[in-house]
Amino acid sequence: MKMQALLSAVWGVGLLLVLCGARMGSARHNSHAPRTLYAFGDSFVDTGNLQRSPELGATTRQWYFPYGVSNDQATTDEEKATGRFSDYLVQSDFIAKMMGLPLSPPPWQNTHGQTCGPTGMNFAFSTSGVFGISFWITLREQVDFFKTMIKSRIISKNHVTHSVALLASSGNDYKQFRFITNTWQVTDLAWNITTEIATNVERLQNLGVKKILVNNLHLLGCTPSFCRKHNYKACDEWANEAASKHNYFLEHKLGNKKGVLIVDLSSAFDHIIGHGNQDLAQGKQFKHIRKPCCESADHKGYCGQQDKNSNPLYSLCEDPRQYFFWDDAHPTHAGWEAVMAQLQNPIKEFLGVA
Repeated sequence: MKMQALLSAVWGVGLLLVLCGARMGSARHNSHAPRTLYAFGDSFVDTGNLQRSPELGATTRQWYFPYGVSNDQATTDEEKATGRFSDYLVQSDFIAKMMGLPLSPPPWQNTHGQTCGPTGMNFAFSTSGVFGISFWITLREQVDFFKTMIKSRIISKNHVTHSVALLASSGNDYKQFRFITNTWQVTDLAWNITTEIATNVERLQNLGVKKILVNNLHLLGCTPSFCRKHNYKACDEWANEAASKHNYFLEHKLGNKKGVLIVDLSSAFDHIIGHGNQDLAQGKQFKHIRKPCCESADHKGYCGQQDKNSNPLYSLCEDPRQYFFWDDAHPTHAGWEAVMAQLQNPIKEFLGVA
């Protein structure tokens, strides 16, 4: 669906949900700690905005077995897979729990025409990037959706004032430019990407959001998709250099900005999957720190892939809790739990939650 059609759908339900938006705002008006979350970005925080398709594919696999396999709240494979790129929960769920919410708020695609839940909304799309080179929805367009819903009073301004925004940009833009090896080109790319992130942070603030969490970039080169060629024993230095430049510029642009906390995924991941960190407590938790639990047979394939006879074209580990990575790019539920345990104190302090 094109962006114009999506925006039209939002405008079309605006009048219907005006009163609901007003109720959301008044319900949290006297709350000291924010209890509403808006998530933007990509698959690190997406909870199902890429809708389920009747056909299994690279961009729909999150709705099929073995995704969600560790979800003990459901009984069938179809119920377990909830559109999350993990064996259960993802980062936005852990942030929500820190805020006292049960899970990340519902995905925008499933709610914008039916309800305006009091816990907020998740605008993140797994295929998203900062720039619209080959992405379905960009970060800027997600913020556009949010802005439209505020203008149409589906979301009240008072509600936004007492909310938190989570912004995740997890490297999709850099993966599109793997052919770049020149240091100056990598530097320019990182500068442009972080500039666009900072611009959208400012847009969110102008819309009334008082507290914004912004992920920095984890060790891209130590993720399975980059280090598979090294049999998961070594990391890709180009990708890690890109992440390092990204984080340097992000800190320069947002590090001292009022109302913004940079969530240090880089350090948290490094303590588990970085060079020589297997002896640290965080690394010892996992038997496998770079090899994924769900591994495609072909390096160009994907977790959950099947042949025309429905035979699996992937291998699946017995215990995801022993693996930091679930698939070629995303942590397991246990992986996210270990990462967010390291970060919860500064996040809670920033948000003012107990």
